[in-house]
Amino acid sequence: MPEQLATRLQRFRQQLAQHQLDGFIIGREDMYQGEEVPPADERLAYISGFTGSAGFAVITAESAALFSDGRYSLQMQAQTGAADWHCHTLPNYGLDDWLGEHSIDDQIIGIDPRLVTVTGFDRYDASISCAGGTLQMVESNPIDEIWQDQPDMPPPAAWRMDTALAGQSMADKLAALADHLRQENLQAVLLSRVDAVNWLVNMRGGDLPFTPVNLCFALFDCDNGLTLLGDGERLAPVIGQKINIAPLAKLASLLTPLAGKRLLVEPASLPKALASVIAASDADMVEENCPVTVMKARKNQTEIDGFHRAHRHDGVAMVRFLHWLEAIRPADYTESQIAEKLEQFRAHHAEFLVPSFATIAGAGPNGAIVHYRAIAGADRRLADGDILLLDSGGHYHSGTTDITRTLLLGDAAPAADVKDAFTHVLRGHIALAMAHFETGATGQQLDGIARAPLWAAGLQFAHGTGHGVGHVLSVHEGPASISKRGGVPIEAGMVLSNEPGYYLPGHYGIRLENLLAARPASDNGFICFDTLTLCPFDRRLIRADLLSASERGWLDDYHQTVLTALSPLLPDDCQRWLSNACAPL
Repeated sequence: MPEQLATRLQRFRQQLAQHQLDGFIIGREDMYQGEEVPPADERLAYISGFTGSAGFAVITAESAALFSDGRYSLQMQAQTGAADWHCHTLPNYGLDDWLGEHSIDDQIIGIDPRLVTVTGFDRYDASISCAGGTLQMVESNPIDEIWQDQPDMPPPAAWRMDTALAGQSMADKLAALADHLRQENLQAVLLSRVDAVNWLVNMRGGDLPFTPVNLCFALFDCDNGLTLLGDGERLAPVIGQKINIAPLAKLASLLTPLAGKRLLVEPASLPKALASVIAASDADMVEENCPVTVMKARKNQTEIDGFHRAHRHDGVAMVRFLHWLEAIRPADYTESQIAEKLEQFRAHHAEFLVPSFATIAGAGPNGAIVHYRAIAGADRRLADGDILLLDSGGHYHSGTTDITRTLLLGDAAPAADVKDAFTHVLRGHIALAMAHFETGATGQQLDGIARAPLWAAGLQFAHGTGHGVGHVLSVHEGPASISKRGGVPIEAGMVLSNEPGYYLPGHYGIRLENLLAARPASDNGFICFDTLTLCPFDRRLIRADLLSASERGWLDDYHQTVLTALSPLLPDDCQRWLSNACAPL
């Protein structure tokens, strides 16, 4: 593979020369800017080998630089060829740092305007201009010109989500959106977030392997209704009353009725290429955040009930898997086989749709790679005493799950430092699960609650503590997060993850993740969390003497909840296993 990547890089540079470009910026995104992209849009992975969910590269005739965040520091190094690529971790070292060390005076740096947002383009443009170069939009992407076996899109699989599962009809959602726009003196909105479009019209699809959506944009005019901008044949099953469908190429003509009227766009998700189309029209473009994102994040009671239902299904699958895992001989299996087996347990349930992301099964040192992906034939064979970090989830008809458990494999006793670290991570997890906070508190404020027990022990982790989760949509959903950058208030109805961790490079990784649903704690303006996930923690890795009385009480209560909810749904042997796994400390 390194030789193949080196050849691709050489051919790509030849294309740059033919286009009279001195360099090129390649993001991981497709036109729809989601975390997951179709195989045909994995351009960054094609040229660099790096398969992480976030990052970008700058390639010139002399240098190739790859940038991603702390989740992928080790993965970048492992997947790229050191002879050709220099890997950098954001925000420690960013594009401006690189430009300060590499002269691009009077150079032209290309970028595909379909694959970068307005905000992203402006940020790149400012950096390139400040360094003496020029950022130039291109009509033809050089990677597509050398990627001869670029995959096709999967067959269309659009379907309508019944109001009984969505909790709100499309008509009601459109009416609420129209009311919001009119209050802001706006006539229309161009929706450029795919999950927002799918949620708004109560549809789902199969355009992506792990995110059940149809890839399309939407134009909503308060007077003229909704138009989906996409492939009519792929969207045919959702055509109905109050939904029109037009190809994206027709956007310019659809903007004609909006001449002189205020059109809302979100620069953080709108492709620069579409912004250019709008700028050429007579519509008055107003830049604000997508209003549907917040509407979607506040789950209604039907959606919350659906999450609870999905987590019961998922809890049964997890317990059956863990019961199986405890009985195997670790050396008989690899990481990818473990991931495949877990998916089989989930698939037993009739309501299971697809995994919510590619399972992370990292054993031993691979667990320290935060978003490691086991590839059959190139993965690790398990061993007795390994610490297995298992991060997985599923989409069900009623809701979405995301769970991480750190597990001891085989019969060997865990090392003392592993038990210490595991327990400190568990304490951080419990602290956030028990949080009671005032309305208006942000994810940034809550982030410190989960980190405090680890900081006290001299431990830390580079990723965020929690992310929003969509309802049978993207497993990573905005606008809120529990992280150092989480400036959005946590509101009742939001579903978020709780996943502190600790990673010792070359040895092991620990992460403990449940999903939480925020709800009013009382009538006095405070909010608390209900834990949705139903699955025991590995008692063999817990140092009970490090837990406070309240922490032990939370854990015992949680395990009793898991036992009560799942035991009636399990066969006798799994019931006995779960009873032992959930016994009070």
